[in-house]
Order: sequence, then structure tokens, then C-alpha cells
Amino acid sequence: MRAAKCNVQTFLSKPALRGLVRRSGRRVLAVLPPVLVALGLAPVVAAADAASPVQREILGLFFTILIFALIIGVLVHILLLAAVQWYKDSPRWRPPKGHPRTHDRRLEVGWTIGPALILAGVVIITLFALQTIERPSRYDYALDVIGAQWAWRFRYPDYTLPNATTVSVPDSSGTMYIQQDLVFLLRVHSEDVIHAFYVPDLGIKIDVVPGTTNIFWVQATIPGTYTVQCAEFCGVGHSQMHGEVVVFPPGTQTIPYGPPPSAVQPGFGTPKYTIVDVAFKEHPGPCLPGSQWSLEPCRISLGSNFNVTFRVWNNESGTHQFELGSPISLVGPIQDTSTAAQPAYFNFNTGNPGQYSFWCNISGHRGLGMEGSINVTGPVNANVMITDTSVTPPQIEASLGTTLILSIQNNGASGHTFSIGPPYGNTTGPIAPSATAGLTVVLNRTTDSAGIPYGDLGAGITGTLRVVSAGRGPPPPPPPPGFPVVEVTFGLAGLAAAAAIAFNFKLARAARRRRQFPPEED
Repeated sequence: MRAAKCNVQTFLSKPALRGLVRRSGRRVLAVLPPVLVALGLAPVVAAADAASPVQREILGLFFTILIFALIIGVLVHILLLAAVQWYKDSPRWRPPKGHPRTHDRRLEVGWTIGPALILAGVVIITLFALQTIERPSRYDYALDVIGAQWAWRFRYPDYTLPNATTVSVPDSSGTMYIQQDLVFLLRVHSEDVIHAFYVPDLGIKIDVVPGTTNIFWVQATIPGTYTVQCAEFCGVGHSQMHGEVVVFPPGTQTIPYGPPPSAVQPGFGTPKYTIVDVAFKEHPGPCLPGSQWSLEPCRISLGSNFNVTFRVWNNESGTHQFELGSPISLVGPIQDTSTAAQPAYFNFNTGNPGQYSFWCNISGHRGLGMEGSINVTGPVNANVMITDTSVTPPQIEASLGTTLILSIQNNGASGHTFSIGPPYGNTTGPIAPSATAGLTVVLNRTTDSAGIPYGDLGAGITGTLRVVSAGRGPPPPPPPPGFPVVEVTFGLAGLAAAAAIAFNFKLARAARRRRQFPPEED
């Protein structure tokens, strides 16, 4: 026992402790230079793939401060663990000889001046970074960013072509289009409440305040699509106030900003083909009764390879913009209260069979229910049997634009002539008993609820043909499951509670052992 006491006292004596510190210090000094070099290069490496100069400055500043914090945190934890190891409560612990030291002037000066110098360094590098972040030294073009509940709108200046012709660039809603490597000054406004224009991957975050024009800038160095968010709570639709910044390479477009010409219909257009009316509605619709808004009709059935004109109306109080998804890919003009009496026309060919989407392109409005689908069907084959008293089937329903291929068989005792009433007026020649005839018609006109008669119209043997555009397309797929916030929260809380209980049991066991084996007296 006395030998053990001597070993403990020898370990705690100053010469032994100093030797241990010297050996540990030499090891630390051997490892410290490469570690510091690696930490010094970390901000440069982390900011190498930044998509804009602003984001590069922010990442460099962030990682520089993070490295300072890591170094301080590591040193503090090393000293903390060393103190726990050296002065932990155990049966072999003995208090040091002599009077305990209650203060150390050099230590107090060090832990006062050291943090002050670190904070001064952080302030200096932050001030240098802010000069680059807040204002550009120059800019190529100025754009307007307009926030309104709950959408982003982008207004572009007129552009002068090389031949001195000035062209007007249409506004875009939800998506800002800019060319790579050009510097754009952003003038940010709000039409109603406070918002915040936030593009994290480009380092943009600026408050959008009513009655005030705030200034920021962007120079995107990597082409791509970047997410826009509103970072200031602005009402019930705040979570839906998203958008995009599309950065395209030089030479992709003639004009270095604004939506691509293929994506925007110039003006409100003029009708060319069979018209289908679509309207924005700021109330629930039949397709999504639980939503706040709707597009009506929300299900449209059309035949394949059919030329059609959508006539889109906005008679509501809000601002809306109609968009047809791929492969049609059309975006209409912005429609607000000033254009309530002026519909927008979309002329297109339906193409191959499939299901295509349309929606309101104003950010957040699609999530509120302003969406629908076009169900494009192929040619329809129908077998029709006519007798001396009836025609089977008694009713045929098909989508607008469908190519209807009829095979007519006469099962009567006398001859019959098969016809489709106006506005089609298609007819076959006389069909002899037990004979078959064919008839093909493109259904390019809708019908009312009464339909169009078909059959032997002269003999009064008729059925009904209904041509509809507001169809019963397949329902949209269910939304993907959201993040399990409640489950994860309770799971983490339960894990923390279990860890706390286990830690308390460990402390209680250590206390019992100390009572069972008290320190020995000298």
C-alpha cells in the first residue's frame, strides 16, 4: 500500500507532471503543422465549387470561423479531459501538498486577450467580406424582383439587339432566367407584406419590404437550376412560395436574360383551332374538393394528333399564369385584374396518346389546387349494329379530337343508310342486309347534353353520339408521404430520455462505490 502511495505522489509531483507535459507537447507540435495547413486550406477547398462570388465569400467566411471554433473547442476538450483524468475522484487520490493556487495573472491575461484577438480577427475578415457581398463593383443589367402573396415575379428591361432594334422582354413568374457569368443588379420590391428573397446556392438573401426597394446582386458562374424560397413568414401560403433561378450558358439565347422564346407565347395569342375554355377559379373544384383553388375543367379529354386552342380566362381577383407541361411546353402571359376581359389563347397539337399536366405557373398556386390534366387518347374503334327497329350501341361517347372508326353491320331485313347528324353530316351509302360498311370521322366539335343522332336518320332508327372535352381522366397519383416529423421528434426525445436515465444510474453506482470504498487517510 505504501508503494502505491509513493507512486501516486511521484506521479502528481511537479517534475513528473512537467515531464509528461513536455513529452505530450512534443507530440502535439509534431502533428500540429500539417493539421493547421489542412485547416487553412479547408475554406478554399469548400468554396471552390460555389456557384457565385457571393456564395464563395460566404462559404470562405463560414469555414474560417468554423476552423477557429474547432481549434478552440478541441483545446478546451483536451484540457477538460486532462483535468478529469488528473483530478478524478478515486480511492487512490491524494490532495497536493502545499497551499492551493487561487489565481494566476498570466493565465487570466491570456484567456482575456486571446479571445479578444480572435473576435477582432473575425470582425476584420467579416468587414472585408461584406464589401464584396453587399454591392458589386459594376453590373451588366438590372432586374426587378417582385414578391406578392404567394409568388415571385421577375421583370426584365428592354434589350437592344446588335442591329439597334429594341425588343421587349416578357415578365416571368416563379422562374428567373439569367445568363452565366453576367452581373445582374436585383431591385427587390414587395406588393403586400414583408417577404425574404432567398436563393441559398447563390448566396442571395435579402428582405422584401413594402414601400422600399432593396438592392442585391448575383453573378452565377455555374449553369443550372437553383431553388428560390421565401425566408420570412408571410401568411398561410408561405410554405408554397417557391421559385427557381435558371442559369443558362452564353450563346443559348439571343437575349442574356428572360424566359426562352420557346417557353413563352407572345402576347395573348389568337384562336386558330377548335376552342376549349379553361378558367382560373379561386374556390375548390370537383377534382380536388379539399383544396382552396382550382382550374376548371380540371380533367380534359382530347384525341391524339389533334389541333386545339385553349382559351384561358382569369376573372378572379388574383394574378395567374397558365402553363402546359411537357411535351407541349407552353407558358402564357401573366393574367391579372387588368386583363379580366381578355383571354389567353394557346394553339397546339395534342401529339401522341398520354396524360399531360397543366397548372398555374404563379409560385404556390399549383399547391393550392390550380392544376389539371389532359388525357390524350388514340383512335377509337366502335362496332355498330343496325336492325329494322334499333341501333346498337344506343350511345357512343368519345373525346374531342378523337378519330372514330366505325364498323356498321346491317342485321335487318331491308337496306339502311348510316349517317351522323350535323355538324358532322357524315354518311355511308346504302347498306344491304347482312352487309358491312365502314366510316371514319374526326370528332372536332363538342356536343351539348342531348348529343348528336346517328343511325338511319330517315327511318328514325337512331342512337346518340356525345363528344366531350371535360373528360373523366385518371385521378392524379397520391402525394408522396411527408417527412415523419412527429415520429422522429418522439423517437429522439425517447432516446434522450433513455440516455439520461442510463447516465443517472451510472452516477448513482459511482456514488455508492465511493461510499463503499472511502479514500484512505494518511
